[in-house]
Amino acid sequence: MNPYETLGVSKTASQDEIKAAYRKLAKKYHPDFNPGNKEAESKFKTINQAYELVGTPEARKKFDEGPKVDWEQFAREQGAGGGRPYYYSTQGPGARYSYQFGGGGDGGFGLDDELLRNLFEQAQGFRGRGGNAGSFRGGSDFNEDPFGAAQPEQYLMEIELRDAVLGGEREITLPSGRKLRVKIPAGVNDGQKLRFAAKEPNQNDVYVELRVRPNEQFKRSGDDVETTLSISVPEAILGAEVPVPTLDGSVLLKIPKGVRTGTKLRVRGKGVPNRGDQLVTLNVVLPKAPDPKLEELARAWAEKFPYDPRSAT
Repeated sequence: MNPYETLGVSKTASQDEIKAAYRKLAKKYHPDFNPGNKEAESKFKTINQAYELVGTPEARKKFDEGPKVDWEQFAREQGAGGGRPYYYSTQGPGARYSYQFGGGGDGGFGLDDELLRNLFEQAQGFRGRGGNAGSFRGGSDFNEDPFGAAQPEQYLMEIELRDAVLGGEREITLPSGRKLRVKIPAGVNDGQKLRFAAKEPNQNDVYVELRVRPNEQFKRSGDDVETTLSISVPEAILGAEVPVPTLDGSVLLKIPKGVRTGTKLRVRGKGVPNRGDQLVTLNVVLPKAPDPKLEELARAWAEKFPYDPRSAT
């Protein structure tokens, strides 16, 4: 087998092109991303062996100018403990892999070994760790994944409806132990992700996914907030000014005369700032216990002002 063909590059490819091809194939067939897949593990080893032959200018020169390598013999030697690292797991499918360096040479790490070691160690972090109830599943403490793409830390944060509508600020501790002050913009939605760029060279970007806790009193409807307000029969008939709760405190709401259960009134500016309002649905409530005097008044009123509520509009 030709190592150039194995890596999918031409014999005239540059070292950067060879390295890029190796990274791409290593990511595709890495055992950590293919748990229990023996075929992928075998291909991963073959890719490593191919890169051993042409991954550095020195090795490539020996391969191109020297005697042709018996690839099958080379593979057998690697399996018997040659100079390249190989990957293994003693815990069955899905387990994390470890690396082992075979004998031979001076026992030190050449350029290729350093690259492969870094790829492996960072891939272990790329798999992620389980977090506590506040941390998002997955994440990595490494500045780069093994294949060149920056891997952000991720965090799942629960917030109250008030913070989702009006905005807020929280300090969190990331799975890596780093503290981060999160500014929550007004009007965010459940499931929305906030990105915080790394400020230091050894830090990763952070993605914070928001989960909005349900609220028994208020409901979100786009940029508006909805709630229900109970009022008495006299307030419904005569009108009144009553306090109504909002997400940032109570305000007085003017109840017009003659309202019914289900009437909706609008409180301006009490939804998402500069965009939404609060919609208040009225619920006319009778006294809890029967009242003889109220019953007497109701009978007299019904005789004097009869009407059919089932046909009234």
